[in-house]
Amino acid sequence: MVTLNKWEYKYQWETAAAQVENLIDINGKNAHHIQDLYFDLKKKDETIQKLLTRINEKREENFKLQTIIKSQSEKNLAEYHFPESVDN
Repeated sequence: MVTLNKWEYKYQWETAAAQVENLIDINGKNAHHIQDLYFDLKKKDETIQKLLTRINEKREENFKLQTIIKSQSEKNLAEYHFPESVDN
């Protein structure tokens, strides 16, 4: 069995205390970093939701325009083939 004198015990205790302090600092930095990442994720989720809403609006607009184009094409064809029956 190894016996240590009081200076060796003190050195080991100080070393262990410094390691604990370093771990506490690292833990605090990691917690802060995690909070920043969570904030960024929340911001990106909001952006994604806004973009999805915009996509849906554009789809609706696209569908309306396709309907208008289709009806205009049908009207043009009818006018070309049966000019007397088309009401302008």
